[in-house]
Amino acid sequence: MRHLFLIALMIGSNALAQTYVWTDEKGRKHYSDQPPPVEVKAEKKRFSANGDTEAVPYRVREAARRHPVTLYTGQSCPLCADARSLLQQRQIPFSEKKIETQEQFDAMTREFDGNGIVPSIQVGRKKFSGYIEGTWKAMLDDAGYPTDLRGLD
Repeated sequence: MRHLFLIALMIGSNALAQTYVWTDEKGRKHYSDQPPPVEVKAEKKRFSANGDTEAVPYRVREAARRHPVTLYTGQSCPLCADARSLLQQRQIPFSEKKIETQEQFDAMTREFDGNGIVPSIQVGRKKFSGYIEGTWKAMLDDAGYPTDLRGLD
């Protein structure tokens, strides 16, 4: 029984492992759960809105894999900036669909069961029309996105 506990503990600790990324002297990029050699300076990357998720913490990558986020925005939409800012502050990878034509608006309205409002969000299969910060945060929390990335690097 004690051995099973130790094995479970070791497996669990591996799930929290950090991913290190570095480039060697020949320009080859390396990805590892081990730190780079002392003579190599590790690259520090952060998530950017363009989808760079190489150095995103494991919990965020897994949440994004299981529950990808899509933000629907429109032109001249002050709440769209607030919605985008919420996702960026939490460093959540997301794709953005800009609704610019009537055809795009009609398609979004159908996709959201008749609720064509921007901004709107889709987290995995769950959808919400309009921007209510508390509702959006709850959806992201339920999908496993961490609220604070400090200490997850």
